[in-house]
Amino acid sequence: MKGNSKPLGADLSLPNLKGHSPVTQKPGFPRAAIAIALLAWAPQPIWAVGAAGPVFGDRTFIEAAKRIRPSVVHIRVKIRQSRTSGLMDLFRPGRRQDAPFDFGLSDGAASVGAGVIISGDGYILTNHHVIKDADQIQVKLADGEELPANVVGSDEQYDLALLKIEAKKKLTPATLGDSDAVEVGEWVIAVGSPFGLSHSMSVGIISAKGRNLNQGPYDNFLQTDATINPGNSGGPLANSRGEVIGISTAIYMRGRINKSMGVGFAVPINQAKAVIDDLRHKGYPIRGRLGVSVGKVGSKERKKIGLSRFQGARLSSVIRGGPAHKAGLRRGDVIVEFDSKQVVTWQSLPRIVARARPKTEAEVKFYRGGDLKTVRVRIGSLPDRRQKRRSRLQVKLGMRIEALTPYLAKRFHLKDGAGLIVTSVKRGGPAERGGIRAGDELLEINNTKVSKLPEVRKIIDRAKVKGSVLFLLRRKGSNLFAAVRFKS
Repeated sequence: MKGNSKPLGADLSLPNLKGHSPVTQKPGFPRAAIAIALLAWAPQPIWAVGAAGPVFGDRTFIEAAKRIRPSVVHIRVKIRQSRTSGLMDLFRPGRRQDAPFDFGLSDGAASVGAGVIISGDGYILTNHHVIKDADQIQVKLADGEELPANVVGSDEQYDLALLKIEAKKKLTPATLGDSDAVEVGEWVIAVGSPFGLSHSMSVGIISAKGRNLNQGPYDNFLQTDATINPGNSGGPLANSRGEVIGISTAIYMRGRINKSMGVGFAVPINQAKAVIDDLRHKGYPIRGRLGVSVGKVGSKERKKIGLSRFQGARLSSVIRGGPAHKAGLRRGDVIVEFDSKQVVTWQSLPRIVARARPKTEAEVKFYRGGDLKTVRVRIGSLPDRRQKRRSRLQVKLGMRIEALTPYLAKRFHLKDGAGLIVTSVKRGGPAERGGIRAGDELLEINNTKVSKLPEVRKIIDRAKVKGSVLFLLRRKGSNLFAAVRFKS
């Protein structure tokens, strides 16, 4: 993709940033090399600190702390394989080996982060990068009780994850505020586990809103100068009333200075609210799709149609057969409003479309040749990456296989645990003809034990040559075999 264009639709892929700095240099930022680090933390030596920070005597912070701290949890994760936890690791496939800051974790190592309880029955919101590659997750409540946690769902592009714990007591959920109503200069409180020190609190202000770090199509971070350090990942950023307005995610780091530089970022809580139900019930987010690529409006065109400096999104391409194409939108059209929401910058359109629910209609206002026009678009669905991978299995064999989650276990009346499960079977497809049913647990394929989706894909791809595949399944406590022939 060339220029300042960004795909928006099923073909919406993250920008290829290989070989580039994680943040584009902009006026106001120092020329010194800057790295952005995720905030999950691995144990490091503790160094003495000389000067103490400012002391606040305002009862506002004390009362806010009393409201938010009982809802904050300390998360300890055992990693099953080595990884790094820089922002580049989150938003792109690889990471530069010479990156200025890196939290390298060896096999079997542990990292820590934080999370916030959002329901009395044990659902916890945290960052995706905190639980990524987790083998075991342990949660410590504010009263010191420790409980194991399971991943219910995650959203890599928003860097959010939903966990579930089973507590014998009713938990104290946090109040989720309105991040759209937050103002620059407003006091905020960050709570988390910096350097493993659980339930630590710091205060600051909102420094900026809508920060785009050029890491993905949905960048929309809150920026704060509240002291945030490695280990704060997944913890809440709250307002002075103790309401959660964001989830702490990343910080600027200069060189190898292993501390906060006063520039931290949080995912707005309204962005999280938009996907929580999807994560809880499906395990992945459902996003709207328009089927276009967008870019910046040129200065001449902007002046011609009377737009402000950053307003509008120019369509650099329109996918044939996609929602935009069916509605009559063309390459070169400039969208200024989508579903009654102003397109204040070209980067804001992907976020607006993503929040639209598939199969609903949205009114789109756009300029074409200087004339303002209006069309109605039927929103498509933008699958999550994991959903795409699962759907390929469905195409080949007429069934969908997913990793077992607490939600799926409850849905199919199974015991919680790890493994794979058949969640849907296409009527009349190869899987149904072979005797497979939704709810079957998958144990082996062609006499090889399987526990992860990549293993399933590999074995099935190899089996295509033979034309059939043998499954060992568990159904209602009994094991059974099912032979499935590929479509001819």
